[in-house]
Amino acid sequence: MIRAPRFRVGALLALLAIPGIASAWSGVQHIQITRYAARNLPPEMAGFREFAHPMALPSIYPDLWRLADLDEAPRHYFEPDRLPEDFDYTALSSDPAIAFSEQIPIRRDIIGDAPWAIYDLMNQMSEAMRTNDWMWAARCGATLSHYAGDLHVPLHTTRNYNGQESWQHGIHTRWEADMVKAFLRTDDIEPRPAEYLENPFQAIFEWTAESAVCAREVLKADLIAKRAAGGQVETESYYLKLWELTGDMAIERISAAAHHVASLWYTAWVNAGKPAIPEPFDELPTLSVHSGVGIDYPEQVGPHAFAKERTFDWVIWITFIIFGLVVIISSIQRSIQSRKNRGT
Repeated sequence: MIRAPRFRVGALLALLAIPGIASAWSGVQHIQITRYAARNLPPEMAGFREFAHPMALPSIYPDLWRLADLDEAPRHYFEPDRLPEDFDYTALSSDPAIAFSEQIPIRRDIIGDAPWAIYDLMNQMSEAMRTNDWMWAARCGATLSHYAGDLHVPLHTTRNYNGQESWQHGIHTRWEADMVKAFLRTDDIEPRPAEYLENPFQAIFEWTAESAVCAREVLKADLIAKRAAGGQVETESYYLKLWELTGDMAIERISAAAHHVASLWYTAWVNAGKPAIPEPFDELPTLSVHSGVGIDYPEQVGPHAFAKERTFDWVIWITFIIFGLVVIISSIQRSIQSRKNRGT
């Protein structure tokens, strides 16, 4: 029998797969990044590879914490194009209190603070490893994987994140969720092995700058693909053209995310003094490492509590059914197209 908390985790994973609800790579891509990161750890840290099992699903939790924690969203992005072109990122303090009070003239909820969140979690992970608190190390590592994965999404590094400033509304979901889900294959992902980061804080900003360059290419490709599809974006020809123009970029960004997450974990472990790695846990708590909020539907108190929870469960079941039908129909369509292609 499925326990209620696990049921809701599965249900919310299905919700994340629906366009418009996921805020970055779909839940599947975050899980893939975490698993590939673990596989690419060096032999001396091989014991941590087994932690991929309990850490994979929790790597999607930060998107779910956003539902209950208003401070969560800025940890998922950083928009450098809100700052002057000659802004010196190498001079930024790794202390967000200093950076946002003395160096960056923009509120963190507007520009985002993902680089600081990642760096802080890497340090917390390292300290937890050093003090033999492997549960906290794993929780920080899974959360770190999500934020680092988000910074490898080009549209998480620009103020024009959804094309709202260039009449390209919806490109965020079209590119990172719909296109990737339609065309990306698991064996396309080929991350490089982990490496020790001498200056992880600056490395994070370098990764962000790479994604920001890609963001301009994504927005340009969207216009070209839309023009090729006769001005329509919800068509097969549009997505085929968008993948033709940016598919290699998507593969590279996901592969780079896995490489960089592995490098952050490895750096944390080396900085901790390379402690012995224990057996992994069966599962991790769902609570936020920042605020303690969970991912379940908020508990209700009073005579209407049962009715509200029952309504929520019906919504989840309907979501599961719709999601299943979409998967089945898509599979049938791909099968028919594959047969046609072989026939030609």
